[in-house]
Amino acid sequence: MSDPTRNGGSMSERSSTPHSPVGVSTNTGIEHAGNVAHEIVVVRWSDPLVQRVGHDALGTYVEIFWLGILGPTATWLLRRLAVVAVAHPDGHRLDVRDTATALGLGGDAGRAAAFNRALQRLVMFGLARHVDGAIAIRTVVPPLSMRHLSRLPERLQSAHALWNDDDEHAGLAMAFGFDADAGVSVVAS
Repeated sequence: MSDPTRNGGSMSERSSTPHSPVGVSTNTGIEHAGNVAHEIVVVRWSDPLVQRVGHDALGTYVEIFWLGILGPTATWLLRRLAVVAVAHPDGHRLDVRDTATALGLGGDAGRAAAFNRALQRLVMFGLARHVDGAIAIRTVVPPLSMRHLSRLPERLQSAHALWNDDDEHAGLAMAFGFDADAGVSVVAS
């Protein structure tokens, strides 16, 4: 394994550089042998504003609200990459094939394609970005924008209005169609 800081400077210096527009870099952070991606370097994306107002990428908020926007594969990839970024904030090389297999993505030819599509969804929604040959991943995700929130079912929109990371009870009850106090389903059948 070669040094993830080969371009000079530590990974933490590069991952906390001023916010460049997503997708500006032509370097994808994915190392290729022929057309097959073998590994990516994952770093933590620190964003002081999102750190203050956002939600843990491994928390319930992502599962309840971001899942309907990202889809299941990108959501699981976000969580997997966030674990790596928390454990190795200065950067860590991740094997694409092993990660794709661990996420249950198709056969050999499909693994890299499905992995890359999920990664591009994370970039498209601002949860990952290309930085100096690495993939910077948010470990704290921003609250949903009004545009994204409007795509969710009304029940989830109402649950979002009640959401509080310190006390998820009312928001979870609403999200799953239960009366928060009585524990009774309120979803019409």
